[in-house]
Amino acid sequence: MTVLALAVPVLAQKATIYDEPLSERRVAYTLNVTLDPEARTVRGTERIAWRNPDDVPVDSLQFHLYLNAFKNNESTFMRESGGMHRGFSAEEENRWGGVIIESMKVTTGDQPTLSTTYRTDDADLTDRIVYLHPDDDNLDDQTVAAVPLPRPVEPGETIFLDVEFESTLPRIVARTGWGEKSDGTRFFMVAQWFPKLGVYEVPGQRYVPEDAPRGQWNTHQFHENSEFYADFGTFDVTIDVPEEYVVGASGVRVSETTDGGMKRLVYRAEDVHDFAWTASPAFLEYTDTWRHVNLRLLLQPEHDGQAQRHFDAVKIALERFDEWVGEYPYTSLTLVDGLGGSNGMEYPTLITCGTAYLLPDWMRSLEIVTIHEFGHQYFYGLLASNEFEEAWLDEGMNSYVETRIMDTHYSPGSAISLPGLRLDDGPGQRTFYAKSTPSRGALFTRSWEYEVDADYGKASYMKPATVMRTLEHYLGWETMRRFLRTYYDRWRFRHPTTRDLQDVAEDVSGEDLDWFFDQFVYGTAVVDYAVEALEVEAVEGSERYKSEVRLERREDGIFPQTLRVRFEDGSTEERAWEGEAASETFTFDKPTPAVEAYLDPDNAVWLDVNRLNNRRALDASNVFARKQQFKVVVWAQQLFYLIGSLF
Repeated sequence: MTVLALAVPVLAQKATIYDEPLSERRVAYTLNVTLDPEARTVRGTERIAWRNPDDVPVDSLQFHLYLNAFKNNESTFMRESGGMHRGFSAEEENRWGGVIIESMKVTTGDQPTLSTTYRTDDADLTDRIVYLHPDDDNLDDQTVAAVPLPRPVEPGETIFLDVEFESTLPRIVARTGWGEKSDGTRFFMVAQWFPKLGVYEVPGQRYVPEDAPRGQWNTHQFHENSEFYADFGTFDVTIDVPEEYVVGASGVRVSETTDGGMKRLVYRAEDVHDFAWTASPAFLEYTDTWRHVNLRLLLQPEHDGQAQRHFDAVKIALERFDEWVGEYPYTSLTLVDGLGGSNGMEYPTLITCGTAYLLPDWMRSLEIVTIHEFGHQYFYGLLASNEFEEAWLDEGMNSYVETRIMDTHYSPGSAISLPGLRLDDGPGQRTFYAKSTPSRGALFTRSWEYEVDADYGKASYMKPATVMRTLEHYLGWETMRRFLRTYYDRWRFRHPTTRDLQDVAEDVSGEDLDWFFDQFVYGTAVVDYAVEALEVEAVEGSERYKSEVRLERREDGIFPQTLRVRFEDGSTEERAWEGEAASETFTFDKPTPAVEAYLDPDNAVWLDVNRLNNRRALDASNVFARKQQFKVVVWAQQLFYLIGSLF
């Protein structure tokens, strides 16, 4: 594997547990920036190195300028969201932000003189920058930029750019920006903050055909319902802040010095596809360790009593992901207690969690969010699927593992644990999916193309968690665990697709799973099976009874079913049903009458949207059970609306 070779600083702490590169490292960034808290700006320079991975020349570069989503009301993000994101909005003064590229030039700088280094006499690219709108016709959107080059970058050649830029941080509304506490203390979440290269996909990568004559840039605009996609590389970042500010960042800290009231921090991150950081003078700092990982928690003072809950939750996540999915190769992880819409977000080796003052132990939203955001280190970070186009591969697969961790470690009552009311995370998410128009919104949908906004959240989080729990019960946990680990081993650092994930599932299980993925990933099939009738009559002239159970398939989804019938003498009998017919009747001729018929008695088919009609008993009333289930549904919806606002 060829990797981008740049000078590497000597580290007091290695960024990963490996000495050799883990990814292709097609890109490298060196940033030197200064935070001005009063102006709310981050200003500085970046050197970008990009190696052409294609077999043909590439004549332009494409960049994400995410902060321009908050430049004015005319960006695609603002038009789609109306300035509201996950329940947060920013209407106060100084709400706008953006990024300005003041200069962009080709350089060789202090890099080694190599035959593979791009050179040109026409080095200044600043006036060549143009804005693209690949997803809509919004000419006012400036979140994607292209830079036509004086000459193409040849195959295997590396181009170095020196960029001067200024980023103005918006008021926090969507993941990034600045906020102010009641005492006037500033908080900064500096994310998606610098000009960042898109991903150039070569033939055979993701959905580019292997026989395509050339690769293509995959660089989407910043939408209300989309997150991010970038290539792996290295980051060397120097940050200057006022000395009273506490800073947390991706990667490992190489050095820290103070001079003239300013603090300079140097960070190194390896084999990651982004870099984010946070700064505030209010942070309380706590540290801990898990095996090879240095844990750091930056907590708001009003949440001082909740430090241990954060560490306990993230250690549980580290253990389970290591056991079920694969190793965490990085040596650091920073947990941030942010403000408002900055919480519940993931960046390489840094996550924002979020909690509430005096959050009770019986409400485990802190644990759910912390475990969920850590899980993104795998599906968003190490696997790095394209969140614009296939959000469910990150959010949904992560939600599945999150619910399994929560329900394994904290049950009963992994989400809510009160006397008389215990709700687990997985069943809660299943309920949210089942009660939110389950027939609308396929998992395999580009994130900005859902017809109804709410369908993005349902189809990216709750539904895929439910789909994968159903697949787990169908295949068995041991097979599912081998699937997770094989998916990780085969595809980390390689940007897998839905097709790749299905291929792994089929390889591990030895089954053709088209029937499953076509219905529940690519399609919108809904599962609802019911016991329509249970009828018993004595057989004339004998001491036997004829019991008939009529089953119905009430929606378009097809899933194998198990029918369990209980008889008056306490015996039971099970029958398998393929579930393809609209209805089917099963007959039992026994010396004892049937008293109960139960479809899916082991609750294996989580996709069944109405479990109340799965059981029918003679002379039994379901009124009380229905009332209690309705109460649980209401509680579940309220809880997961709350938690969903953090993700």
